[in-house]
Amino acid sequence: MISIITKARFVCIAVTFLVPAAAQTGAWSPPAVLSTGGQGWEAAAAIDGNGNSVALWVERTSQDQIWARARPSAGHWSSVSTVSPALQATSVLPAVRISTSGFATAVWTDYQGVWTADRPTASTWNPPQFLIPGVSNPIFVMDSQGNAALAWTVGGPPSPSSSVMAITRPAGGAWTSPQTVASGAYVSADHAGIGANGTVIVTWETYHAVCTKYCVLSNFVLHASRQDARTGAWVTSGSLLGPDSAPHDARVALDSVGEAMLVARSSSGAYTSTTQGMSGGAWSPFQTVVNRPGATITTDLASDDAGQVTLVYEFTGFPTSQALAVSGSISNNTWSPPVIISGSDTSLNSVYFALAPSGVALAIWVTGSASPEIHAVTRATATGAWSRPITVSGPGTAIAPEAAAVNSSGNAIVIYSGYNAAGVHTEYATNYQP
Repeated sequence: MISIITKARFVCIAVTFLVPAAAQTGAWSPPAVLSTGGQGWEAAAAIDGNGNSVALWVERTSQDQIWARARPSAGHWSSVSTVSPALQATSVLPAVRISTSGFATAVWTDYQGVWTADRPTASTWNPPQFLIPGVSNPIFVMDSQGNAALAWTVGGPPSPSSSVMAITRPAGGAWTSPQTVASGAYVSADHAGIGANGTVIVTWETYHAVCTKYCVLSNFVLHASRQDARTGAWVTSGSLLGPDSAPHDARVALDSVGEAMLVARSSSGAYTSTTQGMSGGAWSPFQTVVNRPGATITTDLASDDAGQVTLVYEFTGFPTSQALAVSGSISNNTWSPPVIISGSDTSLNSVYFALAPSGVALAIWVTGSASPEIHAVTRATATGAWSRPITVSGPGTAIAPEAAAVNSSGNAIVIYSGYNAAGVHTEYATNYQP
């Protein structure tokens, strides 16, 4: 086996602000047991524009299957339905996305490759479709209209040949054949984003590899490739950052007309950003988002339809850890100072973040206390204040967050897992009604 080694960054801490927090005006439902009758693992969730929720997870009582349940807004969870047949795998990592109108798509992996299944609005799950052989854990994005894309990497060291690949699907249409986004001696996909008009951007890196017993990677150079809706062509940016000693972990978010914001880590460890217009073309000069933010884990970057962008990340100092957010605008590539959204929680991990097309936002995490809890904060508008953290977990031991989703009206769903009193690993769901 060949091990992959990259260099880690250790940098100083940026100045952050603890702003006054608002109270959450709505109510969270008591946690409901989702995975009744089985061992629940690896949950995913989505919520449509009317507040209808869908949840799916891997059931492991006998042989792995993907199970799902649905919940109408202000209603009760349905009975369990089977989305996939028996899976010969232990790391399925299902994901689910849903359009504003309620069309849901699930993607998962087994030993054969990547599978998908659709659940049309107000209907049941269609039979699963085998999409990509020999691939695991692709990047899956879908916009509020139902346009979708998958991206993945093929090859890598010690083999001196690799490619970044993608497939796309227009709303209501079929998946394309695999398309080459980039290829070369050593290339690797970072992340992907999609706008409400179907424009897709994939961020990726070229790098150098020296392999003996181990592979040592260096000279990472960041690129971004764009495909406008219904064109079928990928247009590459050329070099954006680098060469640097570590990957840039570049995230990208798009607004409703295809304007884009890309946030990456610079050689100094700072979060930096660049923008691209609705017609593509050159990326703007990089601007500093957070200068030397310290040891951090990036949760995600997302944009609302109007181009108001939010970056959420976790500061992982010892013994203190906190969740932070910073807001920006695609139109002028400017950012507000970072704010601490985790309130008085100073020991946390596993931060999840979701953003709706209207700018409504949700973030959750698990506390690092002796009796861990799942805490949640909400934000009613793209430029509004985050609420104070509130506990949304209930039963279960060794709990951990697994999914979070929010719609433009502020309806939200959180799924967490834990062991019940009988020692069965269980998925729990709670919904927020604003």
